[in-house]
Amino acid sequence: MRIIFISGFGEDEFIFDKIEKALPGEKLFLSLWKTVPDTPVKKLNVAEFAKSLVDRFAIKSSDVVIGHSAGGWVAAHIKNIVGCPIIQVSSWTDTHKVIVPFRNRHVIYFAAKTGLYLNRFVMRQTIKKFYNGKPSREVFEKVFTRILTGNRANAVNQLRLIFNPYPAEITVAPDLRIHARKDSIVRFPDEEFYEVEGDHFSLYSYPEQVLTPILDLINHHAKK
Repeated sequence: MRIIFISGFGEDEFIFDKIEKALPGEKLFLSLWKTVPDTPVKKLNVAEFAKSLVDRFAIKSSDVVIGHSAGGWVAAHIKNIVGCPIIQVSSWTDTHKVIVPFRNRHVIYFAAKTGLYLNRFVMRQTIKKFYNGKPSREVFEKVFTRILTGNRANAVNQLRLIFNPYPAEITVAPDLRIHARKDSIVRFPDEEFYEVEGDHFSLYSYPEQVLTPILDLINHHAKK
């Protein structure tokens, strides 16, 4: 059994630093920055991208995939292909749960590409409104700065994984959903979920709470 971690939009493997050492077995860390193309791919979609990860990293039904945010969205499509257990942390199976200032995907991509929305002013205002004085401020600032300084075509491609139409509907459900009600980036699920304190970055701010249900699921899976 491998545990495969998929980080979210703008994130890197560090997002799992507070929980991964407590988990058993072989581990594989997948970052969208390293697996998504650095040149524009307008038709990129989450279903085909998930299939490329399955093929490239030989993901099997015996693996367990843990995805944070957009990584959980990718994980859902991986399960759709191979049937492996997946854990979504601060994620979704309905893109309408993602909180954005406008719903038109082309406007989102343009604003991200040109910096009209993803800029330092927006970062400062978001910190002031949602993260000031919270343990998650550091990680939010780190992720947002990575987006600002990273390859913009790659960042837009990551957004395409979230908002582009995809050919295969999800016919499976996550084995575990972990979410905080104060998440200001993704609304909490309509389905049953394990509630934790904090916000979108609870796995970094409250790792002990996030670990509890994950360990239960992994231990149960390992006994099969």
